[in-house]
Amino acid sequence: MKSCKQITPNEIVKAMFIFLILLSSMSVEAQIPTNFSGSWEYDKINSDKEERGDASFDGTIVLDIKQDSETIEFSTTYFMPGREGKTLRPSSFLASGEISADDSGIDPAKKYVTWSKDNTILTTHYIMTASIDGVAQDFLTATTYKLSEDSKTLVTEELKKSDLNGEKTIRKVYKKK
Repeated sequence: MKSCKQITPNEIVKAMFIFLILLSSMSVEAQIPTNFSGSWEYDKINSDKEERGDASFDGTIVLDIKQDSETIEFSTTYFMPGREGKTLRPSSFLASGEISADDSGIDPAKKYVTWSKDNTILTTHYIMTASIDGVAQDFLTATTYKLSEDSKTLVTEELKKSDLNGEKTIRKVYKKK
């Protein structure tokens, strides 16, 4: 009959220590994603200056974000002095990162999100494929969202990239309303 080896208290402590390290590293990866929900007013002074676009708009711009465990929806409203706001068509993404089709335009498009490893930075990806002179070309818009430590400032970096137009990144700053 073979005898079983006795486990020493020292070995038990070592095994528990390794288990705790593994458990804590798994909880970091399972961290709940940052919630970007809220109304955010565009800060023209601290954003990139564009020749055309939001920085040259003579009014107030509000970005509304609605986020739950399944979807993230973005809508932008432009307010001119003395007029009602004009809201652009909202854009919705699956929070899980699954790719979804967007049939709102003439050309086919797909969209999805990615999260940083620590779930604090969100990037939305929108890829439209258009046929130009019989050749299919992709037009990418990738927007990265980051919150300040006090959650009162939202900074986005919007990358637009295509073979036709090249590559351009625009930084926009928003203040919590």
